[in-house]
Amino acid sequence: MDEGAGPAIPAGASAAWVVLGLGLATWLVSFTVLARSGTWAPFAAGGAALAAAAILTGRETRALLRPSFATASVGAGAGLLLVAFTHAGFALASSASPALRAAAGRLFVLLEVGGYSPVARSALIVLIAGCEEIVFRGALLGPPRRRTEGPWRSAGREDLLRVAGLAAAYALAMATLGSGLLLLVAFGCGLAWGWLRVGTRSLVPPILAHVVWDLGVLVFWPLVRAG
Repeated sequence: MDEGAGPAIPAGASAAWVVLGLGLATWLVSFTVLARSGTWAPFAAGGAALAAAAILTGRETRALLRPSFATASVGAGAGLLLVAFTHAGFALASSASPALRAAAGRLFVLLEVGGYSPVARSALIVLIAGCEEIVFRGALLGPPRRRTEGPWRSAGREDLLRVAGLAAAYALAMATLGSGLLLLVAFGCGLAWGWLRVGTRSLVPPILAHVVWDLGVLVFWPLVRAG
């Protein structure tokens, strides 16, 4: 089999497309609510419902969520590298462009979740990040790894086009918050997490990388302080 050829889309892709469309609509509405009311509740409720639907209706999705030590290690390691890269890159870029730091400060104010303890806020991030990966980088990026295949799969042209397309959809889902910086960050992260998803043929690495990155730049070591 050609390692660079794009993976076959699963037979149950129609359900995955429905989940993706509903996810896009749910996130647009949820970001509108967040901008007006400052609550992440719609993300938690809507994301959990869509992730559950994807898991219940998709055999491929269930297989993509089977963990292993290798996939967990790759995901956690990639997340830590992304956290370090983000902080280093932001420090350099913001020192050269005060406007970037100001834009980041405004974004953190918009993302601030009031009324939650640090533990509850972290739990929300874990839940929402996991749901986002299932919805936006699930079965549509190809089937899970077979036992006869190696641990890493080289991405072909079709893979990269799918990763870019879903990263664009992921960024578009955040348009109603009104932050251009968030759109750029979401697209960049969507490319990184999508590449992990394709390369490992598993949802475990992008979920862990997403969770570690969110906690690393939003909670435990925030890029900027809201307000």
